[in-house]
Amino acid sequence: MKSVRFTIRGYHIAACLLVGCDAPAGGGSTEGGGDVVSIRVEPPEVTLETVTGSPVEQTFQAIATFSDGDEGVLDLVSWELSNASVGLIDSRGLFTSVDSNGGEATVTATFLDKVGSAELHLTHHTEYIEEGVSADGAAALGEASSGEAGLTITYPFEGTTLPRNLEGLKVLWEGGNSTDLVRLQFASSLESVDVYTTGVGWTVPVDVWEAVSATNRRGSLTIKAFSASWDGANLGPVLESEPVSVTVNRFDTSGSVLYWSTADTAIMRIVAGAAEVQRFYPKEATTQCFGCHEISEGRQWMVVTKDGVNGTYQVLDVADPENPTILYDTIDAKRMTFHALSPDGQKILGVLNGALVVYDLGTNTFVATVTPDEHRYTHPNWSPDGTRIVATRAVGAMMSDMAVSGTEVVTATWDGSKLNNLEVLIADEPGVSFYYPAFSPDGEWVVFNRSTGDCYADDDAELWLVAVSGGAPVRLDAANGVGAMRNSLARWAPLPDDDVLWLAFSSRQEQGAASGAASQIWVTAIDPELMRVGYDPSAAPYWLPGQAVYSDNHLPVWWSQ
Repeated sequence: MKSVRFTIRGYHIAACLLVGCDAPAGGGSTEGGGDVVSIRVEPPEVTLETVTGSPVEQTFQAIATFSDGDEGVLDLVSWELSNASVGLIDSRGLFTSVDSNGGEATVTATFLDKVGSAELHLTHHTEYIEEGVSADGAAALGEASSGEAGLTITYPFEGTTLPRNLEGLKVLWEGGNSTDLVRLQFASSLESVDVYTTGVGWTVPVDVWEAVSATNRRGSLTIKAFSASWDGANLGPVLESEPVSVTVNRFDTSGSVLYWSTADTAIMRIVAGAAEVQRFYPKEATTQCFGCHEISEGRQWMVVTKDGVNGTYQVLDVADPENPTILYDTIDAKRMTFHALSPDGQKILGVLNGALVVYDLGTNTFVATVTPDEHRYTHPNWSPDGTRIVATRAVGAMMSDMAVSGTEVVTATWDGSKLNNLEVLIADEPGVSFYYPAFSPDGEWVVFNRSTGDCYADDDAELWLVAVSGGAPVRLDAANGVGAMRNSLARWAPLPDDDVLWLAFSSRQEQGAASGAASQIWVTAIDPELMRVGYDPSAAPYWLPGQAVYSDNHLPVWWSQ
């Protein structure tokens, strides 16, 4: 006989067992003596391979080290998996993978206050053959691991950061013939998706994007293209593109973007993660401009200026996004161009002929003119905490609230009734205008425009970023792209639970059929940590899906709904 000590729920239980007897039912112990001082998980790291239709399994064990130095398997542990998108783990440590995607996870075993862990890497491969594409042709092209140069992926751009819940991503390429068979390869260390299609562009279906994004959250993904003619029996010479590297962010974007569409003459709405655009306001066709719009998150009210410069304005209740209703209609005596709404939904700070005016949002009554000095102002924006404003100050020519040249960006504090402590954030420079400032959702940064013309539709308009506390501004090189793109009117997404901030703006960057002829809404990811050390914090932008590519689209206001 020999004595075996095992630990269950913190108690020591001595048992006399005949040599060769089984361990007690339920386990929680092994041969050894003393308390459990630590546990580890075996295997400590494992890589599993799965393909669509074939999940895989792996058994993990918790190995205890006892105070006398012995080791043994513990059964009475709780098992957890950090990433449920890769599969499930049961109470015995048996992991069963999904067969739809890959990914990474930490496997954790817990016994009382002792914890052990292991790293799990799940790789995945799948093929997607578009309807009408020859399976034999796909197989032949799939065997071609390389080809001659001749293809170029034109979108997405190199270095683009994409949200995990993006729907409607397009992949566009040039070269070869439009009738060629095309293989698109989405690849990372954990994922390989081969898509077989034809033409010069392909929109990623929801199920394919979900597999790719679930596997590669916060990771690098390359997209590569191969093409060749196929006559039903023979494959022609294969052309190959250079890979394009993109990043999939680990979190979704949220809310929706409201923007003015000249083609629809309406404020349009794209919900984050959707690929279709909705007509938001007005619901009926109109020939009037409602382009200047702002949302009050505190009240779920929206203010829109009708007919542009010094136009009359409306106040809308937008709590029901499907049915915006007019609370206060336009009247000739109440006019403004640009406006900002206080975060608590109490005040409108507007611009009228260069003066900053305040209205009570709830009663739609005039409060005061609060212009802080003899200069003329436009483009006000309120800080997220409601204590500061940032605005454009005209030191040069001001033809209207919309058309200004020779400008600088200033900030001031708001005490509830007036503006105080005026400071110049970006000083005037000869031959340059600075305008369209907007606070980031954390209140630390101000994005603004810089151009050599006036503040309206300037072709060389660029996006820049500066800390609210001051310091050297940084040009958003990756977001701006190359050339005169008319990048302007940038607005921030709500603060995410992540390390990037999303910034939407209007730009003439090229995206397939849009071909840069019309301004469209683009989104870039901003990394504040890069900004803190003086580097460009922006990523190459992505085109917001769903837009009419022939429409000039402007002023993307991000809404939490």
